[in-house]
Amino acid sequence: MTTPVTYSAREAWEQSRTTGGEPWPEPQPLHRELPPPPAFPLDALGNTLGGACEVLTRVVQPPLATAAQAVLAAASLAVQPHANVVIDGRTVPLSLYLVSILESGGRKSAVDRAALAPHSEYERGLAARYRQERVTYDASLLAWQKAREEAAKKVKGSDGKRQALLEVGRRPEEPLQPQLTTDEPTYEGLVKLLAIGRPSLGLFSDEGGRFLGGYAMNPENRLKTLAGLSGLWDGQPITRTRAGEGSAVLYGRRVALHIMIQPVVAPSLLADPLALGQGFLSRCLISWPTSTMGQQRYAAENPAEDPRFVAYHRCLQGLLQYTLPTAEGDPRELRPRPLSLAPDAKDTWVRFHDWAQRHLGANGELHPIAPLAAKAAEHALRLAGLLAVLDDLSATLVHLHHLEAGIALARYYLEEGLRLHGAGATNRDLLEASALYQWLKTRGPCVALPDVYQYGPVGVRDKASALRLMGLLEHHGWVRRVKGCAEVNGVRRRDVWEVRL
Repeated sequence: MTTPVTYSAREAWEQSRTTGGEPWPEPQPLHRELPPPPAFPLDALGNTLGGACEVLTRVVQPPLATAAQAVLAAASLAVQPHANVVIDGRTVPLSLYLVSILESGGRKSAVDRAALAPHSEYERGLAARYRQERVTYDASLLAWQKAREEAAKKVKGSDGKRQALLEVGRRPEEPLQPQLTTDEPTYEGLVKLLAIGRPSLGLFSDEGGRFLGGYAMNPENRLKTLAGLSGLWDGQPITRTRAGEGSAVLYGRRVALHIMIQPVVAPSLLADPLALGQGFLSRCLISWPTSTMGQQRYAAENPAEDPRFVAYHRCLQGLLQYTLPTAEGDPRELRPRPLSLAPDAKDTWVRFHDWAQRHLGANGELHPIAPLAAKAAEHALRLAGLLAVLDDLSATLVHLHHLEAGIALARYYLEEGLRLHGAGATNRDLLEASALYQWLKTRGPCVALPDVYQYGPVGVRDKASALRLMGLLEHHGWVRRVKGCAEVNGVRRRDVWEVRL
């Protein structure tokens, strides 16, 4: 039996380069370059959101679409507790789920902080009020407990004690937890917060990779989290069953979502068969604009002082401070008022609904993104209702101009969905192979198979997936096997690849 020749990783690399190694094949791209994104319909945002978006784009300098995503998400969090669109008996919440994809350094965090400035200010006020209310509540609870003890001692017999306890009255109502947003919850943690805190929350993360790679989205919890978030988008009641806590049903809760992620993380969501098949992604409005990095010049001005941003801040803060419409006797159950469509708006919406249905069939232009297209009409309603309430908190109608703006925005997200699909940006294997290659370049010049699945990027954490993706990279000419064996990090390995640097 012939003993295989063994090299160090460096020797193997040098041999392939200088001692007769075969030349590299012409590399083939793993997926098409993203074509230019569609223009974001800024006019459709209206004066309040559009003005703020222009200020943020000029001063903070993210891409226009990223600024628009940020202000839409912030507006949804402020608006969602107050109204639902109701059409022919169907209730459509005003909650939006948005996903923004942009490189690190693209000003994701800065624009998110600016857009949420009214919410941060309001949340600080809630926290201060909560501390005061907690002191009163603790004293009231202690007094109530003492009163029950004394009432039970004064009378004999179960009937007498029951009547005495009833006369003491109900347990004092615990003040609502002041949290308005959360960035990395488990689904159980989100539900618990909705049970003890405000009935309208935002799941906002400017580092969405932490959420997507965290406990809530690990393989054991991913389906539960995605299904739970989809149910919240739909406005469904939340059923809780816990050992030791019994069962409860939470009605009238709303959640807005904005996850900002880097392109390298995007495959873990965009190409996730579970997120696609379960329906979570079709509920999301996704934008992946061209980065403005390299074009950002310092702007010596404070966006908060611009009159258009002041108007945005004042509008959203007014919505946040407005008394929540809740069920009688339960401040944790929202009762949003209904918004109807004006007759001409309804006619226009029906035409858009039917247009989308015609084009998502087997031969239709929207068929590649059929799940999103099937919900395009509902997305348009949510966006139109949001704009109507922003214009007038007491609105009861969605007028034609709001509906036309909602449709313009929905069409933008359809175009963006088609662009990402056409470029292969939703092909899981190709996207994960691309992410793996970026990681391999940091490890070069050679890498052993165990290193790939032990230390590689998320999604490449077992031998089978590592072999599949390395084979894909080899087929496209981005890596090639080292002949024989090679020593990598002091360990002799059989499966070693040279990385094209």
